[in-house]
Amino acid sequence: MSGTASAVRVERQTTGTELVSRLEGARSRIEQRFLDGGVVLLAVLDVLNRLVASLENLSRSLDDETAQATIGRLVATVDQLTALPAIEETRQQRLASVSVTEKSLGTHIADMQETLRYLRTFATTAKITGAAIPDFSGFAEEILERIQFGRKEVDALGAKIGTLSGVIDAASLGGGEALERFRRSVPDIATNLSRNAADLTSQRKHLSQLAGKVGSSARLVQTKVATTLSAMQIGDITRQRIEHCQSAFAFLDEHLAAGTLDGDAAGRLTALVHHLVRDQLVAITSDFGRECKTVVGTIRSFGTDIDGLMALYGDMAATDGQSADRAMRTLEADIDAARAVVRDIEQAAGKANALGSSTVETVRELLKGVKTIQLVRTDIHYMALNTNLRCSKLGEEGRAINVVTAELRTFSAQLDETAERILVALQSLEGDAGKLGEAGNAAGGSLDIHLEEVLDHIRRAGDRMEEDMAALRDCGADVSAKAGRTIAGLDFNAELGDVLADCAASASDLIGHAMPDTAGLEEAMADLGSRIARVYTMASEREIHARYFGGTLEAAPAQPTAMSDDDLFDDALF
Repeated sequence: MSGTASAVRVERQTTGTELVSRLEGARSRIEQRFLDGGVVLLAVLDVLNRLVASLENLSRSLDDETAQATIGRLVATVDQLTALPAIEETRQQRLASVSVTEKSLGTHIADMQETLRYLRTFATTAKITGAAIPDFSGFAEEILERIQFGRKEVDALGAKIGTLSGVIDAASLGGGEALERFRRSVPDIATNLSRNAADLTSQRKHLSQLAGKVGSSARLVQTKVATTLSAMQIGDITRQRIEHCQSAFAFLDEHLAAGTLDGDAAGRLTALVHHLVRDQLVAITSDFGRECKTVVGTIRSFGTDIDGLMALYGDMAATDGQSADRAMRTLEADIDAARAVVRDIEQAAGKANALGSSTVETVRELLKGVKTIQLVRTDIHYMALNTNLRCSKLGEEGRAINVVTAELRTFSAQLDETAERILVALQSLEGDAGKLGEAGNAAGGSLDIHLEEVLDHIRRAGDRMEEDMAALRDCGADVSAKAGRTIAGLDFNAELGDVLADCAASASDLIGHAMPDTAGLEEAMADLGSRIARVYTMASEREIHARYFGGTLEAAPAQPTAMSDDDLFDDALF
């Protein structure tokens, strides 16, 4: 018995060695080729993932609420900017009014100084005239001292007004030219800001829409690649089924090695296994070809999908991306130009405000000085009146002095009139100076600070968009290179289908046309058939197995890939 079994094994080895070798070659090639294909598709999926992530980042930067709010704030700021020339014109008018009032003060001070000179002259004359009258000399000297004190107060008042005049002249210097420059530049700047802000908003919206379309297209390709990766389980399924054929030969060898069959029975059992393996390989080749055709067709469709994706991406990157970036940078330049004008206007406003504050303070000091002069005038008036009364008592001796002191009273009254005019002018000056600050600034504080904040937001938004567009360009180049170059070569059926067909043909060469007689092989078939059946994972394998070994066989425990080919591809493919 052992000799016969040994002879059968030698015969099976000589006839089946080539098939076993081809099966192992097919199994290893399928395993490696699908692993390589999986690596390629994973690389494509990775770059698509990065493309989608870049698009999402870009969309977030384009739809950034802060950026949109910034542009809205800029548009509101344009209205304030447009109002600046009118504000500056009002300021210049009030500054001119301050200057006119200040110059009138100079005239009044000169009149007061002239009046004091007359008073001094009359007081001196009175002193000389009354030199012979007892105690009159001291009285006249007292009047001269008050006049001298008043002259010093008036001179001090004149000096302060002169200083104020210099400040007002400096503040007014070039005001007309500056106002004309503002009138020429502000409308153009405001128009450019409004137009470019509107262009930027429109371009960002269009770019965001394009990014959404590119993202949708990229996600479709991404999903298709991911689904194809799942569908490539056909490679693993085919490898397993080949291994099951190899297991059938291995289990046959083990059963024959036990020596329980004679040469004839061993030959018939071997022929039965050859028929089984041949039919399994025919089914494997057919299933592999059918499913690979679908996988390869899907992979080939990537080319069209990716071409469409890259065309859409190219339109976004080459046109709207550059336009939005240019609009962003143009807007930055416009804001810089606006800030230069606004700074000049706000500096002028600052000077005017400072002038207004200092003028108000000076006016208050001048008011005190004028009140002092008025007190001096009152003193002189009453001194002159007392002198008149004393002279009346002196009779003829006091007549000449009485004439002079009457003039003192007259001119002291003029001094009071001039002081009143100065008071009126000072009150007007105080009012005009206070209004300088009212004209000063745009609503809401410093417009330059607002523009600086807007510029900072826009600049940061522009930088983010540039970074996102750069990342997008890199991803786009990777998609174009990797997808276009590598996917084209993934034709699994062309490379592996012939290998499987060759294995099936070799299996056919091992068998005759007729089925072997299985009489007397029931026990061997039950044992061997059961062992072979337990490795199956596909329903189609068990169906073929049942045709040769009969019976209803229980399915093997489900493994992760234990789905039928049809079920798998119904779920996996489009």
